[in-house]
Amino acid sequence: MKRHLLICLLVATVAAPVLAQETDTLTLLERRKLEQKRSPMGALLRSVAVPGWGQFYNHKYVKAAVVCGVESYFIYKAVDWWKKTEDQYELVQSLPDDEKSGPFGTYTSYRNRRNDFLWLVSLSVFVSMFDAYVDAHLSGFDVDLTPDFEDESRSLSLRLSYKF
Repeated sequence: MKRHLLICLLVATVAAPVLAQETDTLTLLERRKLEQKRSPMGALLRSVAVPGWGQFYNHKYVKAAVVCGVESYFIYKAVDWWKKTEDQYELVQSLPDDEKSGPFGTYTSYRNRRNDFLWLVSLSVFVSMFDAYVDAHLSGFDVDLTPDFEDESRSLSLRLSYKF
């Protein structure tokens, strides 16, 4: 019985630091996962819902402000040209047939501008979705693009590291 107890004590003293080290590693990995807990699909859906929200979710605040401003401007201009197009269409409909040629050309021009801004809105939404999705995927990478000036040679270095 004493031998069995002695063996258990010996195994426990040898195994305890190993188990503690493994749990420290696990908690470090879990801590890193919690820091990186940005879902790429969540960032994409946020970016679709509100202009710049996906970038804000990824902690890219300047990019979020730029995306929000650009998308909001394109949406504003699309709505503005849509209203002008509808007003011009009503004007064309109210005119007799022999007077429609001039206002109809203006209506066509307004409609084309409206469509251009609608395409710009869809393009900017797609680019911001893609950007938010990629940023969420690359959130764990630590990239240092600062040139190394301590070296006397004229070469630049780029260091890419991944922390986990």
